[in-house]
Amino acid sequence: MMVAGGYSGPIVIRALMPRGDQLSRQWKLVRLLSGKLGRSLAQLRSELGVTKRTVQRDIKGLERAGFPIVSEARDGTIFWRFIEGFAAESPVSLTLTELMALYYSRGLLRPLQGSEIYDSLEAAMQKIGATLPAESLRLMRELEGAVAVSTSGWKDYSRSREVMDKLTKAVLHRYTVRIEHTAVGYKNPVSREVDPYKLWYVNNGLYLVGLDHRSEDLRVFAVERINSVSLTNRRFDPSGFDFEKFAQSAFVMIGGEAQEVEIKFSKEQAPYVSERTWHPSQSIVDGRNGGIVLRLKVADLGEIKRWLIGFGADALVMKPPGLRREIASECARMSKRRVGPK
Repeated sequence: MMVAGGYSGPIVIRALMPRGDQLSRQWKLVRLLSGKLGRSLAQLRSELGVTKRTVQRDIKGLERAGFPIVSEARDGTIFWRFIEGFAAESPVSLTLTELMALYYSRGLLRPLQGSEIYDSLEAAMQKIGATLPAESLRLMRELEGAVAVSTSGWKDYSRSREVMDKLTKAVLHRYTVRIEHTAVGYKNPVSREVDPYKLWYVNNGLYLVGLDHRSEDLRVFAVERINSVSLTNRRFDPSGFDFEKFAQSAFVMIGGEAQEVEIKFSKEQAPYVSERTWHPSQSIVDGRNGGIVLRLKVADLGEIKRWLIGFGADALVMKPPGLRREIASECARMSKRRVGPK
C-alpha cells in the first residue's frame, strides 16, 4: 500500500484555485474518495465524466493540499481512497464531505449575523476547522473563495438575543410564553400569550409560528418585533399542529385556507419564472405567443399581490378576479402619487 498524502513529513503546498466545473468536480471527487472501498481510475473517470489524465491531476491537487490519499492494488487494479481513520478523527464523527458542507452552510445563515444563533454557528465552524489538517482547511478556504452567497433585505437581530434564546427554550420544552409584540403600524406593544410551535427561518428573516390565545388562531410573529418574552409554567400539546401543511398553504409565510391562483406571464418573463420553484403546489403550462401560465394554491393573496406587482405588465392574473382588481387598484394608487415638498 502506498500513502500518497498523509499527516507526517513535509508537505509542499501549491495554491489550488478551481473554477466552474473544476470546483464541482473536485467536490465530488472528495466524496468519492471518502468511501471505504475507494475508486479505481476507470470508475473515477466514468463517474466524473473526465479523462484519466484529468482524474490523476485532480488527485495530485488534493494530495498537494494535504488530503491523505492512499492507493492499493486489488486483483490487479489500483484503487484510490482517503487513509483509514481520516474522517473518524473528527470528535463529532462526521465524514469529510459532511464537515465541508457544514463549513459552507454558514453563508446561508449570514442574515442572522449579530444573533446568538449565528455566533454559535461561527464558534462551531471554528471547532470544525480545528479538527482538519491545516492543509485541508486551506483548500476549503480556497474552494470557498469560488462560491458566493448573497442575500438582501437583512434584519438586525443583534438586539433580539435574549428573545431568541427564550423562544428556543419554549419551543423545545413546549412552554406557553407571554410576549410583548409591536405590530406593523402600531406604536405601542401588545401583550399576548402564545403557544410557540415553531421558529421559522424564511425569506432571510426569523419568525415565530404559534397559537395566539388572544385571537384563538395560528399567528406568525416577526421575531425582531417581539420586545420581550417570559416563560409561563404551563405546557401545551403541539400534536394537532401540522407545520408542513401550514407552510405549504402559504406563498411565503402566511398560511390558511388555500385558493387557486392562475397567472399568465409574457414570453420575456417565461424563462425566468419557469426555471424556479415558487411554491410546492405550482404547475406550469405553455401559453400563447411563447408565454406560460403558472397555477398555484396559496392562502394569502396579499403576498402574491406584492410579488406580482414587481413583474408589471408582464404578469396578468387570470384568477381569482378579486386579486386582479386589487392589483389594478394598487397600481392606480401608485400612479397618482405625487412627490410633495421636502
